[in-house]
Amino acid sequence: MTQSSPATVSERLRTLTAQSHEDAENSPFLAELLQGRLDINAWYHLLEQYRYIYSALEETAGKMRDNDPCFELLFVELNRLEAIERDLHALESRITVEPVGMLASTRAYVERILSTEFEGPRYLAHHYVRYLGDLSGGQVMKVWLTRHYDLTEEETSFFRFEDIPKPVPFKKRYRELLDGLDLDEAEQRRMCDEAIESFEANRQIFAELHEITKGVPAAA
Repeated sequence: MTQSSPATVSERLRTLTAQSHEDAENSPFLAELLQGRLDINAWYHLLEQYRYIYSALEETAGKMRDNDPCFELLFVELNRLEAIERDLHALESRITVEPVGMLASTRAYVERILSTEFEGPRYLAHHYVRYLGDLSGGQVMKVWLTRHYDLTEEETSFFRFEDIPKPVPFKKRYRELLDGLDLDEAEQRRMCDEAIESFEANRQIFAELHEITKGVPAAA
């Protein structure tokens, strides 16, 4: 008997992106960062890249909000750009290297996000990967980064969703709205393919950051 396909869009996304998600999470840069084997500069460099990524996400969402049926999922409560800017400013006094600016891998990712302006299902793939990831694994990431790099409350705005006091029911509602979209098979497939590309884009950024930080000892 053939195993049936996942019944909902959110289940398909979770199932079909599982390997890509794992590959990104197991990137050497991310592993070393979360193990405290790098220094605060490495986290600053990653936040730099997030500034470009979330700027693209939120710019595109702002353009789509009035003209796409996917707008119901574009909760402004999820926006991270202002929080990232606050964290970068708060960290400046602790940084001992020059900013790296937009990496080539980040530029490719940003351009891909911006290209989805008129393709709601493709855009939602990036929205799902980044924001639901921040509400889930991102909270674990905050614990480890704070522990290893002595981050203060002023330096962890990125991880705090002050307008989402209960992340679990919020994520449940998000998935319900996602599953309720009237997407045909081709649109669902494009969304899943794009989510895989989103995880791969993140993995490539981690790989480029790994080259930059390779051989840099952890702060004493």
